[in-house]
Amino acid sequence: MYNNREMHTAVCAECKQECQVPFKPDGTRPVYCRECYAKKRPP
Repeated sequence: MYNNREMHTAVCAECKQECQVPFKPDGTRPVYCRECYAKKRPP
């Protein structure tokens, strides 16, 4: 899916697990793993 994008390691704000995201976290906004983001996203 993100084959040509650089992935960065982050810690999910919800479950505290390490995850890979396709952007560099800035430290001011929460980062969510794929599973937690799917739960928080409106339908």
